[in-house]
Amino acid sequence: MASYAGACPGGGGWWVVRENLCTVESEKTESAAMIEESKPIEVREGVDNIRKSNEFLDAFSIFLVAAVAVALLVAVVVYRISFSGDLSVSSNDWSAFGSYIGGIFSPLISFLTLLAILKTIGLQKKLLETQRHEFDAMQALQVRTLDSQLAQIKRSNFDADRRVVEETRLNVLNTLQSLTRGLQSEYEIKLRGFETLAQWVMDGKTPLDKEKMITLRTRLDNFEGRLSALNLLYSDLCFNDFKNARSIRDYYQSEMERICGEWQVSNEINGE
Repeated sequence: MASYAGACPGGGGWWVVRENLCTVESEKTESAAMIEESKPIEVREGVDNIRKSNEFLDAFSIFLVAAVAVALLVAVVVYRISFSGDLSVSSNDWSAFGSYIGGIFSPLISFLTLLAILKTIGLQKKLLETQRHEFDAMQALQVRTLDSQLAQIKRSNFDADRRVVEETRLNVLNTLQSLTRGLQSEYEIKLRGFETLAQWVMDGKTPLDKEKMITLRTRLDNFEGRLSALNLLYSDLCFNDFKNARSIRDYYQSEMERICGEWQVSNEINGE
């Protein structure tokens, strides 16, 4: 005697849904560390250039002071060698010595001042170029950071939508499983009643009512068809790819209406 072997929907579909939910969680933190690693090399190079420029400026200042000191020493030594003698007490000698020192140091100081001005202009120009490159690099970094944040926001929204889809799928599967279990229980009760009645007929405990037996067997066949349709719907809900939660609900509602409609038509044909 034929019997329906398909019990309630198995647990294989649950693992698919749970793996989808785990995938949503594992993809949330992948781009969080990328912002700090994207700092441009130009920024660090700009800082190094500024530091080197400051060191060179300090060395150039020391060179100017040393040059003036050496020139003063040389001028005094040359003057002493050329006009040997003790310190003079004559104002005319000191006036001549002052004119000598002024004549030597005025052009020297003017020349060194010109060098300092030119070097300062060069350093300022280099500093401005370094700051411009640093500004461009920081602007590029901000653009990349903004793009990364926007991509992360889009990813978070996508993950949130996927989570809603998977949670809706689980809720629908729970509802369908409860319905299938109830129908399976009712089917098993009717099947046991049909088998008991058939055994009584075979034992001669009750007369054979052929029409009744056919009707009962047809009802069992209808139950089996409905259970088979529900199991197929369960599998479709587990493995189909749905874009959003509404598509899951619409698909479930349309399939249940079709299954119930076929069940009602079958009952009307069998006079139930």
